Amino acid sequence: MTELALPLMTQPLLVAPAHSLRKKHSGFLKFWKKSRPSILDGIHTPVGESTLILPTEIWLDILCFVPHEALGPLSRICKRMRWIVLPIYFRSQQIFPFCETFAFRRLSLNKHLAAYQERALQRVYFLSSDSIVPAIRELFISPYPPGYNRRHRVVHTPVMAVIELLFNNLPRFQNLTKLVLQFTPCSDELRMALSSLRLDYFELEVSSTEMGDIPIPAGREFRFNCSTSPNQRSPSQDLSLRLLFPKSIECMVAGPTGTNTLTHTLLFYPSGLTSLTTLDVSVRSSIPALLPPLPTTTVPHLTSYHGPAGLAPSFARNRTLRIARLWSSHSVSAVSAPWFLIPILPQLGSTVTTLELGVTLVSSALLETIRDAFPSLAVLSINAHLDAFYPGSVVRRVIVPSVPRRVPAILPAGMQLQRLRLGTQLAGDTTEQALFDSAHEAIRTFPADYDPTSWRRWVVDRPWYCVEWVSTGASAATGTGDEPGGGTLQDGTLRIEYGEHYFQGFERGERLSALTVDEAVKRMA
Repeated sequence: MTELALPLMTQPLLVAPAHSLRKKHSGFLKFWKKSRPSILDGIHTPVGESTLILPTEIWLDILCFVPHEALGPLSRICKRMRWIVLPIYFRSQQIFPFCETFAFRRLSLNKHLAAYQERALQRVYFLSSDSIVPAIRELFISPYPPGYNRRHRVVHTPVMAVIELLFNNLPRFQNLTKLVLQFTPCSDELRMALSSLRLDYFELEVSSTEMGDIPIPAGREFRFNCSTSPNQRSPSQDLSLRLLFPKSIECMVAGPTGTNTLTHTLLFYPSGLTSLTTLDVSVRSSIPALLPPLPTTTVPHLTSYHGPAGLAPSFARNRTLRIARLWSSHSVSAVSAPWFLIPILPQLGSTVTTLELGVTLVSSALLETIRDAFPSLAVLSINAHLDAFYPGSVVRRVIVPSVPRRVPAILPAGMQLQRLRLGTQLAGDTTEQALFDSAHEAIRTFPADYDPTSWRRWVVDRPWYCVEWVSTGASAATGTGDEPGGGTLQDGTLRIEYGEHYFQGFERGERLSALTVDEAVKRMA
């Protein structure tokens, strides 16, 4: 997604400002000043205009897999390619109609606010025009871009002229599939606009002062108040969420300030959320009494729970869980003591096949409880998620060795896993061979010498690795009996995952790799 200073484009239903504030003409958008057939109508460009061989429909299918940053260079190949690319180029848009945007960019608010507001209005007019609005699929409205570390701000001041124009034109985006609204005021205009939409993905972040009923047009996935800022407060009890398409929602996610509101919303649909299979919740205190008990008929087909371990039994009762992620994706308090987990695990049901834990110590009692409670367990992950709490965004990288490795049987007798994932900070240098040797040692000595949280030797600036062991199912007896598994060796494939962290800049989606927030801010400046 990108933020562009776009030219004015009028159409009969909208009235645009009389002048443009652009400093120079944008040759990139000359195409839109010519009368051309819309590619949505399936009409081809005249023969001879370019040497492209494939028909437009084939190019459209290909370009669906092209990264957004590559569309600009592709549009400059020839006129016909630009005609094909430009509507796809506008499929995902970011708008920042907030005063905090200026403070971040170190601009004088009094001097530049009027000019920015004028440019933002022109951009909204352009995106709402008949030529562009059919191409837009994703719309992101927030004070800051995705990936920016905005966790600790409380006050967000919208530019109301831009917000009101956005809300009035929102019903025009009938091809919209994804909408993100963060800290926008929930006015009557917004409620009317949301009632006219049907989206695959809808994310909403509201302030603690919002009240009343908010229609939720999510058709598949809904996220509510997922900010992790400790300064944010939960909304008033007078705030309610009304699901417009409850029978089709498959996934619901709530942050620390949204879980209570979202759980109360579930109570209004005791038998209507038949497609909901994934639930991700978070609270700052994992006391089950904070949430109301759910009737057995609510979310009857829930198969994946992601959240604090203390709340898991409430959502697992009388349901068939397959995936249990007992750590909060919206809180750094993502590890628990084994004595806290041992009585909780048997309450999740024997159908769990994937278990993810955040734990301070892997004891033999914990492993035996896991073996007895989940006879069909195939995947066990311990602290492999801890790199999710680095600031900024993450790109996953994977290193796979060329040959399989063999390790001693590392689990209690009768516990057969297909995959074991361990989170750790690997010792040694950063060469692949050194990383593989260290990862092999971490798997081979599990659990006796595995330090789950690495607090004793944790170095902040070193990356957090996930070591994954995938069993091939083959085993052989060594005859010595000296190995932890009674002399049995297991064949498997070892691989290493790690996150490359970066910070998302404002300018055209620029990515800034940095180890710390201060370093990223200096580079952005």
